[in-house]
Amino acid sequence: MKMLFGYLKKYKRFVILGPIFKMFEAFLELLNPLLVAEIVDVGVSTGDTNFIIKVGIIILVSNIVAFGFSLISQKCASLTSVGVATEMRDALFKKISSFSHTELDRFGTASLVNRLTNDVMQVENAVSIFMRMMIRVPFLLVGAFVLSLMINIKTSFIFLVLIPIMLIILIIYMKKTTPYFKIMRTKLDNITKITKENLSGTRVIRAFNKQADEQSRFEVASEDYTSTSIKVSKISALLNPLIYLIVDAATIALLYIGGIQINIGGMTQGDIIALIDYIAIITISLLLLSQIIVMFVRTVASLHRIEEIKNTKPTIVDSLEAKEFKRLNYDNILEFKNVSFNYSMDSKEKSFIKDLSFELKPKQTLGIIGGTGSGKTTLASLITRFYDVTNGEILYKGKNIKDFTIEQLRREISIVQQRSALFSGSLRENMQLRDKNASDDEIIEALKISQAWQFVSEWPNKLDYQIMAGGKNVSGGQMQRLTIARALINKPELLILDDSSSALDFMTDSNLRKALKKLDTTLILISQRATSIKNADLIIVLDNGDVVGMGRHAELMKNCEIYKEIYDSQAK
Repeated sequence: MKMLFGYLKKYKRFVILGPIFKMFEAFLELLNPLLVAEIVDVGVSTGDTNFIIKVGIIILVSNIVAFGFSLISQKCASLTSVGVATEMRDALFKKISSFSHTELDRFGTASLVNRLTNDVMQVENAVSIFMRMMIRVPFLLVGAFVLSLMINIKTSFIFLVLIPIMLIILIIYMKKTTPYFKIMRTKLDNITKITKENLSGTRVIRAFNKQADEQSRFEVASEDYTSTSIKVSKISALLNPLIYLIVDAATIALLYIGGIQINIGGMTQGDIIALIDYIAIITISLLLLSQIIVMFVRTVASLHRIEEIKNTKPTIVDSLEAKEFKRLNYDNILEFKNVSFNYSMDSKEKSFIKDLSFELKPKQTLGIIGGTGSGKTTLASLITRFYDVTNGEILYKGKNIKDFTIEQLRREISIVQQRSALFSGSLRENMQLRDKNASDDEIIEALKISQAWQFVSEWPNKLDYQIMAGGKNVSGGQMQRLTIARALINKPELLILDDSSSALDFMTDSNLRKALKKLDTTLILISQRATSIKNADLIIVLDNGDVVGMGRHAELMKNCEIYKEIYDSQAK
């Protein structure tokens, strides 16, 4: 809640004015039963038409003024709720963007999307309702009770019994439903996750004809969410009928006691009508209070989820003593010193990368090979600081990579990841992700090096060709070549290709390697093709996170059995 108050400070004027105008509206609403009682007791009983018209005009003007107060209050609430939600959403997105892969893995995409959309929307609705109702409802409750006392003290005990019973019912309702709302949010995350997986993997699902299985999987998650929602709904379904039952009993008691009072001259018919109106006002106010309580419980659950994001500190942050690359003197462009890593960041657990050490000179080519799950992609992620090492250190140009800002590091080091990704928009816009000022000539040069210009030049709009979301309108090989071209923009000092030519034919792969060799760039090739890395200056062979071989191709063929097996199996 403290976080929410911080956002509300900017809208202090609206937060104060909105409830005040709502209170004015409630005050005028409380006067209506008294004015109606006057019409019955004075105008109707005496047949004074002029009096009825005068009081009727007063009621009409009062309602028009109350409507104006309501509009002002609504505008204040809307401006505040939308403003708070916008700032909260922007802050959340900025915070999520600062997360390393460790935090993204921890929360999961589905949960982050729900927190950014559904939870923020829940807070937005709550702020709007609270500003309009939190003052109005208590004011109506207290006002109706006080005015009923002023009309007749003997009938006021009905209100003294009515209000506590209703409050007890609402407290029981809140205690019963509160635990379910957080559970429902978690189950909604699961539904979102399944939906995202199905939409992104729809081609795979159809290829294996698994639509029915995925439908069944979604239905199970949906039914799980529904069952929890039904439990809450069953409890909620009892609330309104129970309250109305109590109100009806109070109304009957009021009519009975009021009738006796009228007979003995202690009350008038107008007083009875006014008291019934005040019972209706109390009933509606208590029902609104129950909705506010439910909204409050849901909002608290959403705020906890949002605060969890806000309070999470990224594990990878910029150094306060960052050094400029151009001022450094170095022999090795990249050096691993006894590097170990595991995804839990717990040094007691078994490391995924174990005690890895090597040196790479400027403009050399490093080849990394190994079986599936051997740690190749993990190693690349450590160089670019997607994750930080658990033990040891990585030096870039003679300095620990933690001594540079993320922007400095990734300006010099460019990576093409195993899973290629293009975004909706023109090809030019995709190519300018690394450098928004890249010229068409620079883009075309990069496309030629990556062997992509041969098909891009045949496209009708060339660089203005519109790429669909996820690159759905290009083939796998084309996507890989385009992402390689994108990584070459602005000529990085160190280029990492993480199995990014797996979809290329051998001829294109060979031409790509020849073109890359001519660049004034240090190159790290991660591949499962031994032919792709055989000419590298240094080859590292990984097996389950362990370095089982290191050297040039000829040395490894003699000294590393695993590398020899890989090469021989592919060569044959």
